[in-house]
Amino acid sequence: MQIVAIEDMFAWCDGRNGRVRINTMLIDEVRPGDWLLTFMGSAREAIDAGHAALINSALEALDRVAAGETHFDDCFSDLIDREPPLPDFLRSGYKE
Repeated sequence: MQIVAIEDMFAWCDGRNGRVRINTMLIDEVRPGDWLLTFMGSAREAIDAGHAALINSALEALDRVAAGETHFDDCFSDLIDREPPLPDFLRSGYKE
């Protein structure tokens, strides 16, 4: 979600489902224009616009699946034609 206004420990944010009031007590200073990863009405992490776009694309794919669609490759353009790498904490125990 993207912040449009700050109000004490809350931010008014625009997201996929319109404008909502988000509690920002769990993260550092926020400003209008910043992007937030939110869950159940609270900001969990400040993120950059690129990360927000990837998350929104994945959520769009979930909406399409829920609607019965089967074509959503365009929602994962960052993964097409490549295999995602393992996170660092899993690489140490993985043998090819």
